[in-house]
Amino acid sequence: MRVDSRKAESVFARTIAVMLVLAAVACATDARTARAADTDWDPRKVEVPELRPVRVPKPERLALPNGAVIYLLENHELPVVSGTAYFPMGPELVPNEKVGLASLLGEVMRSGGSASHAGDWLDDRLGQIGASVNSSVSSDLASSSFRCLTENTAEVIGLWAELLRGPAFPDDKIELSKVGLRRAIASRNDEMLAVLGRVANQAVFGKDHPNAREPEYATVDAIAREDCRVLHGRVFVPNRMVAALYGDFRSADVKKWLSGGFGGWAKSSSPTPQPAAAPGRQPMRIVFAPKDDVTQSGIVVAEPGSRADDPDYAALQVLETALGGGFQSRLFNRIRTQRGLAYATGASAGIQWRRPGTFLAYSLTKSESTMVAFDLLREELRRLIETPLTAAELLSAKQSVQNNFVFNFEQPAQVLFRSAFYEVNGYPADFLDRYQQSLARVDATSVLEAARRKIHPSQQVAVIVGKEKDFDQALDSAGLPVERIDIAIPPPASKVAAAPASPQAAAKGRAWLDRAAALAGGRAAWTAVKGAVLEQSATLSMQGQQLSLTGRNTWVFPDRQLEIQTLSMGEMRSGVNGASAWRSMMGQVQDDPKGAASLAEEWERSLWNLFGPASGLEALALDAPIELNGKPCAAALIKGGKVRDLTLMFAADGKLAGIAYQGEGPQGPARLELTYSDWRAHGAIQYPHGLSIKVDDQPFLEAKLTGLTLDPEVDPGTFKKPGS
Repeated sequence: MRVDSRKAESVFARTIAVMLVLAAVACATDARTARAADTDWDPRKVEVPELRPVRVPKPERLALPNGAVIYLLENHELPVVSGTAYFPMGPELVPNEKVGLASLLGEVMRSGGSASHAGDWLDDRLGQIGASVNSSVSSDLASSSFRCLTENTAEVIGLWAELLRGPAFPDDKIELSKVGLRRAIASRNDEMLAVLGRVANQAVFGKDHPNAREPEYATVDAIAREDCRVLHGRVFVPNRMVAALYGDFRSADVKKWLSGGFGGWAKSSSPTPQPAAAPGRQPMRIVFAPKDDVTQSGIVVAEPGSRADDPDYAALQVLETALGGGFQSRLFNRIRTQRGLAYATGASAGIQWRRPGTFLAYSLTKSESTMVAFDLLREELRRLIETPLTAAELLSAKQSVQNNFVFNFEQPAQVLFRSAFYEVNGYPADFLDRYQQSLARVDATSVLEAARRKIHPSQQVAVIVGKEKDFDQALDSAGLPVERIDIAIPPPASKVAAAPASPQAAAKGRAWLDRAAALAGGRAAWTAVKGAVLEQSATLSMQGQQLSLTGRNTWVFPDRQLEIQTLSMGEMRSGVNGASAWRSMMGQVQDDPKGAASLAEEWERSLWNLFGPASGLEALALDAPIELNGKPCAAALIKGGKVRDLTLMFAADGKLAGIAYQGEGPQGPARLELTYSDWRAHGAIQYPHGLSIKVDDQPFLEAKLTGLTLDPEVDPGTFKKPGS
């Protein structure tokens, strides 16, 4: 028998490793047993050694003639090389009407490739050699990084420099990035903490301040390739680049490759982006954002924060931890442990590197304890500027900050890259030493003094998000002015040509719709139907995958419905019973706050309504036909309804060929296009047995009607929420 020596060595090594682990466990067990038996041993009296200074490696600093600074630090433990280039950024560089441009730029720089190498080619090539190149642009920092095996360093540095200097920004990748931005906009009100942070930032700085602006559908739609090119030219310039390279390389070789990649990159005369001034402080007020689809409230008390070069930086980090940074913090002990009111509570000192952030203290609580929790938050903030930390509070918070600090610098690479980060943000080379010295000097007095300088209870803004009718007290019971805001997401701009609001257009559109209804059995026959059960089989297409499902929809018009969808992973149910709605999956039942409104829109665009009463709807004929599956169709735009841009498309024979509207797609707002086919008789009406759905012109669903029962007998309990 042939023995593989490598496998034998591997087995031996694993055996030794297991033995060592078992020995360590045994030693630890013996130690714990001995300590348990030793009544004099008290873990609270264990002396914690002082934090040792961080050992900053001494990299080689390379300065190119164009102003680029690159730090080099060799490490030959592994055959890997990594690098990151940093550039200062500022949201002030993005126009108000193009918010979202920065993050899109960072994504498309990489996904779109360069003029010489397309993004898809880069994906393939980097995958073949086990390398990566990435880029990102945030509000205050732009960066690009790479990682590769030693043998591919020259090639990857060349590609990295190529992307930094001349990204292509192809239109198809820009549009793909916009999909992600739209998805983020559509879901931005889903999570309470995200809503709180956004609204608090806007309440402190103002909705249109660069610190607080948010992308909207309109600003994302307005972004074009030229915008990417212009912003790239203002941010990614060599004379503001600070980079760091670490790993298994020879500095002489890397210098040659870097000079070849970046040496010919011309300097820029554009100024370094400067942060916009923070607005003046105002008397305290409450900003209330209604959110009726929740059973809990979110509460934030906020004000402008600080920069990391503030003399109080270290003291504020200790303050943040003592106030709301863990299980031992004041907020956690007071609001959650003692009063049992908070699902979550905490605080942030609001410290950023290039501009002041937002200081905040927050709590999530059930709706019925909203104002009590708010009062406790305010009380703890007042106590912070009146009462110094106890010795135990100071020790716990300070040790926590010190421990977190140490873990940022376990490896030389961490220190190297962070040093480059500090330099690009304008911090001195000895910033780490200064910070450690400052942190060591922090005591209860310095924390109290920092709190008094930075926390202003009479000039803060309180943000409350929740369901007002369930609050324990009225909002004005706090004795503060109340400002009500709307966090509803502005819908995308209409993509349908405006229909002429003339009697002639209305008459023509109504005639087309009436003829289609007549061909399907007539309005009287459709209006006579008061409910239906529809069964179907369908194939769903998403992200290159296909999924088969069956569905059964029991609908008593217009506002009671039970929809059951059966997929390979289980059954999903959704029900609407008048004004209330619910959904369930895998045995989990929950309320659906948007369900009733969604069904109202579904009714409005349904054949049951369009061919039946069509109450309050006006069909305006469009001047130009619309193409549906390659065939021109007469089109009419529906006015006066809930559904945005509802457009009816009529075939040459007068039948309703399909509809299109602006609604919710699987990735956020989208244009949905429905095509009807295979009309068959059911009683006095004709109903389509074929349905195709496209989302933003991409195939999404193919369905076949397998059963249709008109006016079935339905138990009213069918639509009730299970367990209610």
